[in-house]
Amino acid sequence: MGRSLIRRLYEGEAKGLLDEALLDDVGTRFAMRCEAVVTVAEAKRGRVACPRCRAAGAATVIVRESGKDDELLRCPACGWAATWGAYYRRCRRRQLNEGGAGYAFRGFLSRWPAAKTPAGKMLAVDQLIHEFHVYLMRNRRTGESGDRHCRSVAVHLIEGNLKEVLAFLEELAGHTPRMWELAESVTSWRANVQEGERLHREGGWREWRILRPSRQAKSDE
Repeated sequence: MGRSLIRRLYEGEAKGLLDEALLDDVGTRFAMRCEAVVTVAEAKRGRVACPRCRAAGAATVIVRESGKDDELLRCPACGWAATWGAYYRRCRRRQLNEGGAGYAFRGFLSRWPAAKTPAGKMLAVDQLIHEFHVYLMRNRRTGESGDRHCRSVAVHLIEGNLKEVLAFLEELAGHTPRMWELAESVTSWRANVQEGERLHREGGWREWRILRPSRQAKSDE
């Protein structure tokens, strides 16, 4: 998504002029992106959603068996067909890899439709774009282990490379949020960025396994 829409949303919220139509637009776009990421993740696990049925508002799952590029996928409902290789190549061009952030994308898909107030919707959006992966890391030299905040989820959602997106998130943090939940989110995000920078400077750490999400989702009241 382009940064201009998100910037307008945060600037308006900070001034007490939350644009609810813009909020719904941004949240819906994020939901569509999250759904696409989750769909690809499920396909890689062997459950391929038929794109033609999906476009028609139906849900048909094709079970992938061999995982080979030349395996033919055929929808039993509408007849759509493609090889797994062709299907996955189209997905790869859209940068829909969930990485270690599946919990964040799935969490938003649960929180967004459940949010009934503008404040709840804004919080759901903010939690998503400020989310970080958390990994259990082990130091090669000392054997020390611990959880470390790593790559931002926002790079899957906002146009730009990691450096550009982090700079943009810092810009958003400069717009003092009116809701205390957003202020808390910004504080947590800044702490995560500092931890990631320290990890990069320190060196000697390697990714071991995904440990847990960085924050628990807050429910919409």
